[in-house]
Amino acid sequence: MSKDGTLTVRGESISTYKARANDDGAVAWSAVPCSPDIKMHIPKFDIEAVGAAEIESKVFGLIASAGIRQEILAIRELGRYVTCFLRMTAGDDVWDAVEVFLFDDEDRVAEIWAL
Repeated sequence: MSKDGTLTVRGESISTYKARANDDGAVAWSAVPCSPDIKMHIPKFDIEAVGAAEIESKVFGLIASAGIRQEILAIRELGRYVTCFLRMTAGDDVWDAVEVFLFDDEDRVAEIWAL
């Protein structure tokens, strides 16, 4: 986050994706710059994925099949990290979640932890 409280380019790319994720899913994600060997960890669902294709099939497949919806509660930045605080719903099931995005030196997402 910049000193005036606005999001950096990194934060804006994640914010824009999250705002569109419920309706546009993988299409919204495709606009986020990612490292070729991006990694994603989702312990709640026992998912480990490497590479954009595997993330798309495992993660967006799960989101679609489970009917998971996301509400952005807050986004914070610290150095190369962008952290999203989310409220997730799937039918009557509601839980809070945190997603941490690590950017590499080329401003691409290199790793994601969905907790």
